[in-house]
Amino acid sequence: MKLIVTFLLTVASYTFVTAQTTPSEISQLLTNWHNGLVKGDLEGVNAMYASDAVFFPTFINSANTPEVRKAFLTTLIAKKPVATVNKDQRIRIFGDVATSSGTWMFDVNAADGSREKKPVRYLFVYEKRGGKWLIIEQHVSAFPEKK
Repeated sequence: MKLIVTFLLTVASYTFVTAQTTPSEISQLLTNWHNGLVKGDLEGVNAMYASDAVFFPTFINSANTPEVRKAFLTTLIAKKPVATVNKDQRIRIFGDVATSSGTWMFDVNAADGSREKKPVRYLFVYEKRGGKWLIIEQHVSAFPEKK
């Protein structure tokens, strides 16, 4: 009997933990990241990453240290990015880990000062640490083919 009660409590707590997070909450994390870039909030965006996060952005091999990530984000913010998320966002939640992937159109300042639209694909992996969702893995890349 004690084993059955323990099993039921374990299943109930697992269900409760996973039920707490909704796809809209994970989607909001991506929105917050984007809004931070648009506002030029380097510190706020950088705080969304775990200290040991792995980040593979377009144009550099990786940004796997807080210093390199901050330098990359500084460069990106200087381009005054505005992104439009396409309707293909896919969110998956696995307890304290969640993913958000899809495509968006990034509109940024080009080197000549004009605005340039770039189709981009993304994958964010989040982990809930200390009650806060943090980016632990991120891959963002421009499409290789020209449109």
